[in-house]
Amino acid sequence: MVVKPEWLRVKAPQWQRVGNIKETLRDLALNTVCEEASCPNIGECFNAGTATFLIMGPACTRACPYCDIDFEKKPKALDSTE
Repeated sequence: MVVKPEWLRVKAPQWQRVGNIKETLRDLALNTVCEEASCPNIGECFNAGTATFLIMGPACTRACPYCDIDFEKKPKALDSTE
């Protein structure tokens, strides 16, 4: 078995904390790049209490080929209560 270098090792996130962050985001109706892009590092960020927000809804106007965020050429009107 190959021993991996220390910098390559990551502690497993505390999934209860991740769940709490997700619940808070749902309660506040906030969209994050982390969730919309299906980021593989979501557990690490949410466990640390951080997130990257999509400030104009759950879609993006860029359509990057490597990204999983929904694409909308013409975004919906902004939510004035957000």
